[in-house]
Amino acid sequence: MNDASNGATSGTATGATTGAGARILLPFVDDSTLFFVQRMRDLLADRGHELVTGWVTNDSDLSYRQLTAVLPNGPDVLLHTDAFRQATPLSEFDAIVTSRMFAALRDMIRMPHVRYGADRPAVIAFQGGLEFDPERGFGNRHAADAVFVVPQGDIDRYRKHSETADTGPQYLGFGHPTFLTPGEPPADLADRRDVYFFAQAISPPTKRARLHLLRMLAAIARADPERTVWLKLRHLPHENTGHLHREEYPYPSLMKEMGDLPANLKLTADPMDAVLDRAAVGITCTSTAAVDLVRAGVPTLVYLDYVESYLDPLVPPMRRLFGKSGLVADTAQVLRLQTSAPDPAWTGTLFCPATRLAEQVEEAIAAFRARPVAVRRRIPPPDMLD
Repeated sequence: MNDASNGATSGTATGATTGAGARILLPFVDDSTLFFVQRMRDLLADRGHELVTGWVTNDSDLSYRQLTAVLPNGPDVLLHTDAFRQATPLSEFDAIVTSRMFAALRDMIRMPHVRYGADRPAVIAFQGGLEFDPERGFGNRHAADAVFVVPQGDIDRYRKHSETADTGPQYLGFGHPTFLTPGEPPADLADRRDVYFFAQAISPPTKRARLHLLRMLAAIARADPERTVWLKLRHLPHENTGHLHREEYPYPSLMKEMGDLPANLKLTADPMDAVLDRAAVGITCTSTAAVDLVRAGVPTLVYLDYVESYLDPLVPPMRRLFGKSGLVADTAQVLRLQTSAPDPAWTGTLFCPATRLAEQVEEAIAAFRARPVAVRRRIPPPDMLD
């Protein structure tokens, strides 16, 4: 296993084995994987690769609004998951970089005649984002040629999990295009007035908890009429109805139930990048938005003390991931918008420099290209063997 978790290179050669000039497929199927594709494309732009975005349309629940907000010109290609069931249609690509190990792709590269074949792309699998139960995804990624893990401490968890798995040659890296080392705070931060709460589909899970949060947001809005307090929706109520994470108590419906709310408490479904360009403060419970906020240099409050939080299975792992961040706030701190800077030591365990992450992706492609000839030889399908 090649290991780039400590920032060292993986010992690849130069020239044809550097991972340069690759044709890379970036597949997506839902809003989460679409955001990953957007950020991975931005990460690898201007590095000499041909980046091909591919929308896996079957079982996809993306709306036109969601798609065009991220890819105004649409995807480069349309795909069906059956495209991942055989290597030949994918042989035009040097690599597939994905945050979703599609079952068809996983099953295909586990077949020996494909896994050890010469004419297939490298499969580079990232975690989906903040993984509250990472072991669930580790097994799906054992078949990949490269695996990228965050936070850095979970690399040892992956090693332990894969000890008895037949992973074969596998590059192990640290990082994610959402978890890039933060830069300087925005130059106009002191002039911003907008406060954003970032909603999640399944967290908090109870109606009482969500009403509690709405009352807190209303209190913040009433306390400072010069501010606008935005509830940033993950998606509109009619969108993502087939998503794995279904929202049982949508905030727009709850706001109608509550009735008398301040005029400066509003809803938005604007794209994340647009929101980050306007936010003065960001509040979230268990959302990956906390990572986006820190990366953008926006003051961040992680709130886990809401009513019935003990019923939310995502709270304990969120405390594990953010317990040393300096960002976890109690009710009084949230109501006062009392923020703290993230702890630098914690930041170093979760965020990776953009250039280094791009280099690791290229090293992973290079490591795949440089496999021994005995491994790279073409092996016919089982029904063609004597």
